[in-house]
Amino acid sequence: MNRFETWLIRFADVTSAALLTVVALLVCAQVLVRYVLGGSLVWSEELTRLTFVWMVLVAATSAQPMRVEIFVDMLPKRSRAVVRLLADLLVLALTLLLAYGAWGMMDLTQFDIYPALAISVRWLHAALFVASILWVLRCVANLAARFREVTA
Repeated sequence: MNRFETWLIRFADVTSAALLTVVALLVCAQVLVRYVLGGSLVWSEELTRLTFVWMVLVAATSAQPMRVEIFVDMLPKRSRAVVRLLADLLVLALTLLLAYGAWGMMDLTQFDIYPALAISVRWLHAALFVASILWVLRCVANLAARFREVTA
């Protein structure tokens, strides 16, 4: 793992931890206001859900793509490197497709509004777009490492 990939993982971990803190504080505030003060924070449920989606998607960018490499590990070293390079290219292509779809959803929902927050639903789909861009950056870092393995 190179320095850039390590930085991306650390960024995702710190950001998702901060978002988890926000979710926990919002839920505590909801409970406190409802059961202790007898009121309601109308906006807090929408913000909690939105923050939770961002947290999950940003946290997911620190995980490696799931692979079953039992047969790949049986290949000679050079062939193994080529297959892994091709797999990383496939992951990159699918992640770019995901980013394209997220952008389309952002465009489609730009005028839909959360009633309590009075912000665009676009922010929900922006989480997937941002996460997919982080995944693309990580894929590019992986591809650079795989390319070095193939050419070595």
